[in-house]
Amino acid sequence: PLASTVKGLESLTEHAMLRLETEAQDALKSASDNFPGPLGPLASTVMKVGCFPLGNLTRPYREPSDNLTKEVSKLMTTPSEIRDFFQNGVYMAPEGTTHQLSDLIRAVPVCVEADKIASTLRKEKRQPTAAEAEKIAEADALRDVLIQVNVFDHLTSEEGQEEYVRPALQGTTDRLASLDRKRFDNVA
Repeated sequence: PLASTVKGLESLTEHAMLRLETEAQDALKSASDNFPGPLGPLASTVMKVGCFPLGNLTRPYREPSDNLTKEVSKLMTTPSEIRDFFQNGVYMAPEGTTHQLSDLIRAVPVCVEADKIASTLRKEKRQPTAAEAEKIAEADALRDVLIQVNVFDHLTSEEGQEEYVRPALQGTTDRLASLDRKRFDNVA
């Protein structure tokens, strides 16, 4: 889909821009507070006057509102057009293959459906039917697998192979080896 037609993209962009503007503003403020040396305070004052001539009145950027953050969170954690937009082009391992990202993407619809069932059960103050209990149990099992921390030895099966080196690390090693530079590992 075209980015301009994706529902929720404006909210996500607004949230991102508010955060980036606030981070940039805070970085300028922090930089102006940390000038070293004997002329540091003078340089700090000059930078603050240049960047924020009226003090906090000229620091207009604020963090996104809680309502906007909740909206973006909901868009990204439940099936939505924006989620589909970002998911488009993401590698999906074949069914049955252990791949954390693919497993997470496949689990979202199941967990959302189970959460709706659980919410309905609470509202109606009743016990689940056999089918509802099965869906909730499936979602719980998926969550239990996905929330495990530090239980994955390797992200992919290739990383589990003996002598495997990630391509980025190998590229760095190759570039460093080809440089004409002093080496301190051969110093006596």
